[in-house]
Amino acid sequence: MAEAHAMEVRWTGPAKMAEVLKAAAEQHGTEVQVEASQDTVNLRIALTDDDLQTLRDRVDALLVALSQAEEMHG
Repeated sequence: MAEAHAMEVRWTGPAKMAEVLKAAAEQHGTEVQVEASQDTVNLRIALTDDDLQTLRDRVDALLVALSQAEEMHG
């Protein structure tokens, strides 16, 4: 039986920043689910891989991209 590893990042905030972060996450080949309420947007970014080190590398790259996107548009 093959191993499967998963990581989930959740974010909540204003719609304008959600669009920026969603675009940054999608550039990393991640699945992004969006739930909007009256004042905020919730993002759920899921990553999976069969190799733990590869997943860790992908998560690190994603977090850097999200941080950079937030700094540029924040």
